[in-house]
Amino acid sequence: MNEAVNLKGESLIVMTRAEYEDLIEDSGDIALIRQAEIDYPDAPAMPAEIAEQIWNEGLHPLAGWRKSLGMTQAELAAKAGVRAASVSDIESRKIDPRLSTLKALAAALKLGIEDIVD
Repeated sequence: MNEAVNLKGESLIVMTRAEYEDLIEDSGDIALIRQAEIDYPDAPAMPAEIAEQIWNEGLHPLAGWRKSLGMTQAELAAKAGVRAASVSDIESRKIDPRLSTLKALAAALKLGIEDIVD
């Protein structure tokens, strides 16, 4: 971006169309994030590093959210009323969990089921 001055002496910013479109896209993303913060003030947040592990390294979403909240598998299992081995098996993709198990885990994390499944 470059700075320019108009005839009235006001400072202007000059940018390419690509820079402008990136800015507009980013502002839309920021607006969505801010609206989500208003709509869901108690919703947990996931650090970018863990989100990248989910997207790029195959970390199970359940493990990502659990780690984001600083919980062990045993702590999550106790809070959800399921076996710790079940949490481990889900995160390692050894089993396809029952819907009732997913509901309990999601509730324990204060998330929707869609947040914790692949």
